[in-house]
Amino acid sequence: MRRILQPVTGTTRSRSRGALGIALAATLALAACSTPDGQDGQGDDAAVTSGADAGSGADAASATTDAGSATADGTAGIDPDALPDPVAEVNGEQITRADFVEVFEQQLEASRQQEQAGGPPVDEVALSEGVLESLVGSALLTQEGERLGLEASNEEIDAELDTLAELNGVGSGDELVAVLGEQGMAEEQVREEVGRLLLIDELVQEQGQVQAPSEEELRAYYEELTGSVDGADDAAATGGADDSSVPAFDDVQEQLAEQLTRERENEALATILEELEEDAEIVRNL
Repeated sequence: MRRILQPVTGTTRSRSRGALGIALAATLALAACSTPDGQDGQGDDAAVTSGADAGSGADAASATTDAGSATADGTAGIDPDALPDPVAEVNGEQITRADFVEVFEQQLEASRQQEQAGGPPVDEVALSEGVLESLVGSALLTQEGERLGLEASNEEIDAELDTLAELNGVGSGDELVAVLGEQGMAEEQVREEVGRLLLIDELVQEQGQVQAPSEEELRAYYEELTGSVDGADDAAATGGADDSSVPAFDDVQEQLAEQLTRERENEALATILEELEEDAEIVRNL
């Protein structure tokens, strides 16, 4: 099936932000949202447990089972109070149950809204696993950024808040902070999470070596997405008339560059995470 592109109607950043409150709380809403399935979290095979926790898989499985329940529609549910504390440790840094539950509940609310809009039933166990991997990945990336001395300035955080506000139609960074405050996120927490997002972006730039795509690469990408060379195939298929559903290359070149750059950033981020996990000591208790 073709992915029909639309002409660019405004300026966007190369790295998109997902649902704002979730993205800021989980920090890796962009990794979690933007990393291909199976890459943002490497599963138990990639975890390196400490000697004290070696062989504790049965205990972890038991903890997850104890915390699980069935919802009214038959899907798996989670009892936050029954979760272990901490839910994970990354190089000795704990991911507390409270931190996990805060992000989980935000994602759960968003998933329920999607379900009400006609989306699939919410599987709370699967959701909890995704949240855990996001938090583990966030911790790994934050630790690496700190090791490299990467740090966002107040000015950079202010600018990023303004950008996020514009992308989400909120108005200004201050208004965005106020909106998130209504969702239970203190300004200090918002700024801290934005700083982490910036740190991750800088880490990808430092280590990902993502190159801007050339026009030749963009044209090949356009053909891959639309199945045509600037509408030529569609015109031939319709007896010479252009297919208005497929925009011309020139109309979407900027968007193509953003999409392809974002894909490359996501691939670079996944590779960085894989390498960090190989050298990390990670204990997952869920």
